[in-house]
Amino acid sequence: MDNELRTPNHNRHQGRPYRSHMHPACIPCRARKSRCKTTHASPSCFMCQANDTECVFPEAAAERPRRTTPRSSKSLSREQHSTESSLCLSSASPALSQSALRSDNTPRSGKYTPTNEEIANYRELVSPSIDHRDGLISAVIDSIAESGEGSSHVVSPAIADDDKVFQEYLSNTPYGQSGRTVRFNPNSYNNPSGPTRPIVFNTIPKRGAREAESRALAVSICASIEKILEPYQNDLVDLFFEKINICFPIFDESLFRRLLTTQKEKISPGLLSTLYGNTMIYWDTCPRLKDVPCPDHYTIWIQAENALTSEFKCTPGISTIITIILNLSGRPSSHILGNGALLGMAVALANAFGLNRNPSDWNLSPTEKKFRVRIWRILLVYDRWCSLAYGTPPLIHRTQHDIPVPTAEDLYTLGASHDQIFAASCFVAFTTLTDVLGHCLELVYHLGNAFSTKPETSPFGLESLLTHWEDSLTDSLRRLIIRGTCLVGPGAANLRLAYLSVKLLIRRSQLDLDTVNLQISDVDSMYYIQARRVCEEIVDFVRELDENHCRDFWIPLNAYSLTSATTFLMRSALTSRGLVRNPSLQLAKAMIDALRSLRRKYAWDLADNCLSNCSDLVEKIETACEESSSNTIEFQEPMPMDMDLAALNGLFSEYTG
Repeated sequence: MDNELRTPNHNRHQGRPYRSHMHPACIPCRARKSRCKTTHASPSCFMCQANDTECVFPEAAAERPRRTTPRSSKSLSREQHSTESSLCLSSASPALSQSALRSDNTPRSGKYTPTNEEIANYRELVSPSIDHRDGLISAVIDSIAESGEGSSHVVSPAIADDDKVFQEYLSNTPYGQSGRTVRFNPNSYNNPSGPTRPIVFNTIPKRGAREAESRALAVSICASIEKILEPYQNDLVDLFFEKINICFPIFDESLFRRLLTTQKEKISPGLLSTLYGNTMIYWDTCPRLKDVPCPDHYTIWIQAENALTSEFKCTPGISTIITIILNLSGRPSSHILGNGALLGMAVALANAFGLNRNPSDWNLSPTEKKFRVRIWRILLVYDRWCSLAYGTPPLIHRTQHDIPVPTAEDLYTLGASHDQIFAASCFVAFTTLTDVLGHCLELVYHLGNAFSTKPETSPFGLESLLTHWEDSLTDSLRRLIIRGTCLVGPGAANLRLAYLSVKLLIRRSQLDLDTVNLQISDVDSMYYIQARRVCEEIVDFVRELDENHCRDFWIPLNAYSLTSATTFLMRSALTSRGLVRNPSLQLAKAMIDALRSLRRKYAWDLADNCLSNCSDLVEKIETACEESSSNTIEFQEPMPMDMDLAALNGLFSEYTG
């Protein structure tokens, strides 16, 4: 950093005075709203050294007219580059960290290292809203708390380069502070692989009295929910981390609990309300709660959705995205149109906050980088599986984000339990399986007369992708997912069903292509038998579920996979040549019987969709088959049934998997 910018502020024996207008605080401290204190021995303040961020001081306004000697163009160019490379993101956004963002290859200025005593004394002066013992609690507050001054919205990449020209002239003005540039590789324009676009954010101000009124309403709704749940709110939080967060790691558990204990008022009331509603499904699994009458799920969910609606009228942040994710993962799931609308809003907000960009080169704490990656990846999971379940194209295109897949080690801390480590491995496998599903959905929703010419998006290329995914698994996960053995551990059964769903979708795509290209019927295709075999695997999977499996974590969208398998079996039963012994019909009936048993014994809500859509149809087909078989032993052609098949046609067209 150019020393000319630091000399007026640091060449003092006692360092920078507290709240000095002549010597303003550094830009990162102003962004953090924290006290900026320096000593004569260090060019960086204590806060920047504690957070490992670059300490950049704005030039004092009073010193500008004192420049009498014209500087050389080389000096001006060097100073301009120094100013550009030091810019950070707007501080007031809940969507972005309050710490500055910097490329990892930018050299840090200052080699002075303060003593532990000096740092400890300074940390005692810091606002209690930021815990600098680990430097991580502020990231949690930024992500799940209410907005401070507004939200940061990404600027269109088409005009982002304009900021490079005028940002240095506005960097010390209130207007200039509202937009900050993050450049990942400044020299990437010389890269033959293509330029890396800069990212620019502008702050969207809050809405004043209307926002305060909406937030007050959300707070009152959350308070009424907690009144209903008294005194078991903490038990529900425990259940959330035991059942949900362990499988889909949205929060860092220790940081969230610390914030909930010390600064609960900062947590978004809509988020907290939805967290309670999401966890209600596991009420009976808690030893302390199983003998306590469970409050009405519907009442809690209605109020939680009202709190979410109230927060929509406020300035949104990442907490809004998390709230929507929790809402989408809530069980039982029955509102398809509402869920689709919420998902669209979450994707739009995530793109607006830059969650679709890789933060590995940003000057954020490792915890916050991992947090942004996790939130985007979980949102991507729901986008893909909602597309499969609801019959709508995905909202996120794989060429419009560069977020890496998290590693299992990023999802648990030192000293984690065996269940936490296993669940982290399952989550990573689920996210990579979702990438395979994304390729499948491109083929499913492809519009045109011909399939894509890309090998990886052809029906046979998709099977190769799934095979590569299978080969990437560890031995233990491979036995669990592919063979279905040892389905023990958080999220194991959910992952197994998801794998079978993707496998069935690929078999359906291969069958459709085969019948079109060869001009043959379903039963004459080799993929017809393979698709039915996958359906049989799903039926066997359901019949082997026990109480522990049913009370484990499930994404509600997997319910549509059960319906998809059953509808294919009914389709197969209607086109079979030989109805005396119809294996497809027997499998469909076995599926319905197993789901009814699980629903009755363990209140497994994932059975509801298949039972409501398929149970009556299976009985009608079975009755028609029995009447037909009583007249003749066997038919050489498919037997027309004496029933209204219009309902079946509509049912089959509803499901893409």
